[in-house]
Parts: sequence; structure tokens; C-alpha cells
Amino acid sequence: MQLEQKFSLAAPLEAVWQAFHDVGLLVECLPGASIDAAKPENEEGIALMFRVKLGPIAAGFAGRGRLTLDEAGRKGGFSGGAVDAKTNSRVKGEAGFALASEGAATLVTVTVNFTITGALAQFSREGIVRALAETLTKQFADNLQARLPQEAAAAPAPEAITTPEATATSAAGPLAGDATPASQTSASAPAASPQPAAADTSTIDLWTLIKAWWRGLWAKGGSA
Repeated sequence: MQLEQKFSLAAPLEAVWQAFHDVGLLVECLPGASIDAAKPENEEGIALMFRVKLGPIAAGFAGRGRLTLDEAGRKGGFSGGAVDAKTNSRVKGEAGFALASEGAATLVTVTVNFTITGALAQFSREGIVRALAETLTKQFADNLQARLPQEAAAAPAPEAITTPEATATSAAGPLAGDATPASQTSASAPAASPQPAAADTSTIDLWTLIKAWWRGLWAKGGSA
């Protein structure tokens, strides 16, 4: 089965391209995926895990993948395969990606071609897979966007206006009536905005996606 997804990132092309060089970053941004640190990289690629849940069934696909990059074309691909021993299911595929500039933003086009065999192959119906792909793509894009360097620079502070009174005060030190300790003055500075808590993306819940897909089918009159 082949799928194509597109998304835009609010960052310049070169910044996004550099992010695609970092396999660890890309894996962290994909819900359900992780690198198996207990298995070092070898000629077959990086050891990966992908966890999914379908009701009481929990599957953990283990395998290896390899990243290739085309520096001139600003494109690349990720290929690999994995097996879930519990359900005797196998997945094999390749995801190609291409980056293009959209002014100050970057358009990312992802083309996925894969096959699933074994017990979980019954859930590889096109509608379900497309729903899963759309959800994963959106979450991946949101996660990657949050990790990209911020391009907007802080506004420069206004230049201080020097007056005779200000010069005299600076030379004489703090005013006699000013009893505010330096520690309190420092504490009055605005604190950095707290970062939102990271969502639990360790496992993909297929059952939630399937139910949403069925609701969509009924809303359309049962057409696939």
C-alpha cells in the first residue's frame, strides 16, 4: 500500500533539513516509536521499536531501519522492517520525504510504501491505514515543530536616554532611600514561560483510530 502525506513547518528549509539529519530526533517525534538503546547500530541500520495497542492486544514491533539523504535534492528516505513476536505480524516498508521552501516555511511531502503480514494484516484496510497515517503525520509534524529552533529574535531593548540626573545617580550608587535588596530586584524579572507537559506517545491506540474511522463511514452513509 502506498500513502502520501504533506505538512508545513514554520521554519526555513535549511533548519528543517538539518533536523532530518538527526535520526534520534525524528524517532522521538513519531508517536509509538523508539530506539532500542540496548542494541547498537550495525550494517542493517538502527534498532527500532514501534508499539501499538488494539483493545487488549498490545504489539511491539522490533526491527531495524536505515536513513538515506540526498543533500543536493533536499530529500531522502527511511527503510526497514520489523516483527511482532506475540501476533506473528511483520511490517516492511519505506518512507521517502522531500523538502521544499514555502517562503519562510517549509513544505514536507512524505510518501510511504509498506506491507503488513500476519494477524494484524486484517487491520490494514485502506481507510483504517489512512486514518492512522493522517494522525501520525499530524502528531509527528506538531512534535517536530516544537523542537525546531525558534527563528524569531527577541526585540532589541530601547536605548537608554542619558540625562544629567541619571549620570549622577549612577555615579553615586543606589539612592539612600532605596532599601530594596539586590536579590529582590533580580527576582522581579519576568520568569520564562513553562513548557507544556509532553504527551504520552509511547504507544499508538489503534482501537481509538478504528472507532473514529467507523464513525466517519457511518456519517458518509457507509461508503468506504
